[in-house]
Formats: sequence, C-alpha cells, structure tokens
Amino acid sequence: MPRPSCRPQIVEAAVSEFHRLGYHGCSVDTITKAAGVPKGSFYNHFSGKDELAAEVVGLYQSRSAFREYEPAGDESPLTELRGRFRAVAERHRDRDFARGCLLANLGAELGGSVPRVRDAVDEAWRGWTARVADLVTRAVAAGELPGGVRPEAYARFLLDAFEGAVTRAKVERSMTPLDDFFDHAFGLVSAGGTRA
Repeated sequence: MPRPSCRPQIVEAAVSEFHRLGYHGCSVDTITKAAGVPKGSFYNHFSGKDELAAEVVGLYQSRSAFREYEPAGDESPLTELRGRFRAVAERHRDRDFARGCLLANLGAELGGSVPRVRDAVDEAWRGWTARVADLVTRAVAAGELPGGVRPEAYARFLLDAFEGAVTRAKVERSMTPLDDFFDHAFGLVSAGGTRA
C-alpha cells in the first residue's frame, strides 16, 4: 500500500515555523521535527525550502482574515473595507501580534534574494491589492470616497500603510500603530471628512 503523503503536515508546520523563526532561521530539520515526520520525507515532496516557502505564502494568504470576513448584508463598500482590515488587525492581536505579518516578514527578510518566494509574496500582494481596489472603486461610486481617488493607487497605499502599522505594532508590542492606521487611513479620506 502507498504511504500517506506527509506534505500537508510539512506545510502546516512550516507556516508556524517560518512565522516564528523566519526563512533563514528555520531549517528543513526544524520544520520536519515540528511536523513530526522524518527529515528524508521532505525531499519526497519539495525540491527545497524555497518551494515550500512559496506554498506557505499561498496557504497563509488563502486563510487571511481579509478574505474570510463576512460583511453584513447592508454594509456600504467603505464600511466593508474597514471591517476587512479590522478583522486582519484583530487576528494579529489574538494570535500574538508580536510575530507580525508572515508576508511582510518574508518580504523584508528576503527581498529579492530568493526569487521563488519573492514571486509568491508579490503575487499575494497583487491579489490583495486587487480586492482592496475593487472595494475602493465601489466606495467611490457610492460617494463614500472622493471622485478623484485612484483605486489602484489608494489600494496600494492602504496595504502599505497597514503593513507598516503591523510591523511597528510588532516592534512596539502595542496596538497603537494599528489604531492610528484606522483613524487616519479611513477617518481622513471619507467624503466630507466624516469617519467611515
């Protein structure tokens, strides 16, 4: 009988270990020990740590609280957008926000030095940006944001500001940077200066 695949256990363990130790800080041995599988089984499933890290990025993004957020049926686009970001912030707080965002951590640690992981992180950012831009477009159409707002550029700004706040919250071990993000990113741009 064929042996069951260890791949899911390895990927799950790697999400936690990369988040805890960083890419360079954890070895294949660290990951397989955390997964409870023989080290040799790693190479039955992955060509190297970079392939595993790219898969981890995809899994992490697929489980994002931004994606999982369930808007109320009567939520306006801007309220939904704020709610989605708030859900991510709350998840960071509830799951030890001192670890920060795995995407930002890997991006900062690796830059362009591991192309496979860089490409996976870039793809994740682009997907998230597109989802934010869609909500921004809808908020502009609903009159919640000024007509001059450029959805793609504003989406990039929101993500960059949010990830910067997450990183600072990680360093300060405080939610204050995230509170500042919500006060300013949403409170200052809504139509007529009203808060979202």
